[in-house]
Amino acid sequence: MRTLLLSKADEHYLEKCAREHRFSYGIIIGHQADLTKTFVVHLARNNEEDVDLEDLTEVGLTISSQALASQWLSASKMCPGSFDVIGIFVSSVDDQSAEIKTAKKIFSEVFDILLKNNNSLGIYTTDLAQSDYAFLSYSLANKQVVCKSYTYGNGGTFSNMEFKFVDRPFEWIQIECSYDLEDILPIVETVRRINIEDQLKNVILAFRKTILVSEVFLQNEFVGDTIDLQTYIKKSKSKEEELKAAAANSATTSDSDVSDALRLMGSQGFVGGSEIIRASILLPVKCQLAKPTDIKVREFNGCLRMSGIISTRIYCSARNSIADVKRYLRDDVLRSLTTRIQVYCDGLTDPYVTNEATFISEPPRRVFFSLPSEGPSTSTAVAVQFSEYLFRGEAPTVVVAQAKQILDVELDPEAITMDAEGQPDDINFANVLASGDQEDDIRSTTSSMPNPELSRSLYMLGIAVALLVLMTSVALHYILTDK
Repeated sequence: MRTLLLSKADEHYLEKCAREHRFSYGIIIGHQADLTKTFVVHLARNNEEDVDLEDLTEVGLTISSQALASQWLSASKMCPGSFDVIGIFVSSVDDQSAEIKTAKKIFSEVFDILLKNNNSLGIYTTDLAQSDYAFLSYSLANKQVVCKSYTYGNGGTFSNMEFKFVDRPFEWIQIECSYDLEDILPIVETVRRINIEDQLKNVILAFRKTILVSEVFLQNEFVGDTIDLQTYIKKSKSKEEELKAAAANSATTSDSDVSDALRLMGSQGFVGGSEIIRASILLPVKCQLAKPTDIKVREFNGCLRMSGIISTRIYCSARNSIADVKRYLRDDVLRSLTTRIQVYCDGLTDPYVTNEATFISEPPRRVFFSLPSEGPSTSTAVAVQFSEYLFRGEAPTVVVAQAKQILDVELDPEAITMDAEGQPDDINFANVLASGDQEDDIRSTTSSMPNPELSRSLYMLGIAVALLVLMTSVALHYILTDK
């Protein structure tokens, strides 16, 4: 049986929601530490519909499935790849009997909305979408918590689920990666007007297939999937200590090699007490994925080029296996790319362009923010970060408003990390546009140039007219002088 682990801050938050609002509901964001334990990372009250509930007998009318589904989807875009929305919570001043009765209906309605609007719940993951979710109900009257596991499908079923409040805050290990996206996809449509939104959706599907077969390296080395993250860190630190000992005891020319190895490990994140692990994702060559019979030479009316860097930050438990870490990294890259494309497409006024045009798109960039810590924190504790996406020119106040509405947290605009991803250089756009304009100018100039034979005729005609004028002037001069 799976156990849901909550912090004391989560218990205080549930009590606060019931005390201040009498009745509240929202989403649970969590992390799967292993097959038996799930950590609750954050509870977020739904702020879309603050209703005055004097009568709690009709709970089904007080919980908005549409509001929950909207919050669920928006929060999924903000979560790093290692976190997911894992369920729903309800907090009220009375007992939980009415909430539990309608919970199955609420879950069913929420998932129907998500499936209808998003086509697939697995769009943000490279793995199969989860099917088990948590339902948490808190009563302020008797300070009791009821926890159930909900399985989606066939009408939905509830089963018992253990929970536990822990005093110590969860410890996280941060893994970072800067993924360099550089790819070209053909546009197979033969129509003159191309739907950019459809092409960008094809990008997501093609990228998901490619990243599924990618390989993830940690600290520039291949690590097997079977060991857990804690064992990997211990081995890396042990290797660091051996290098330090070798550097201290050796007085030969190999000292430089040992020092270089230590500097390399320091750049990777372990030396100095930090446990930020640097990762890199290597994609296979596309022709290696295809059968020889699948490789064909075709002509297309256009192509779509993707270029940029995706900044990735995930937070894992020491219990996670290396296979989980690799999957979370792939999920984060896929989730970030998908979210950018969705946000960009939502802002398109006219998604159609002609296939002769050079169309340049600048999706929003990713910014990071830490959740405010309510409990005791230490200087060595890793603060988990969520993300939001800003277009060029948008202010950090947009992130502040989104975090309040979706995650129910107050942010300081100055604490938002805005420089994780840089803005594209305008000179690249200017060069492309200038190149296109120059080609048009060349074509225009070439078509308006006169015929060479016609130019020579005009040249000779000009000389003849000039000689005629000169002879006429001389004749008039002599005539006038004779008189």
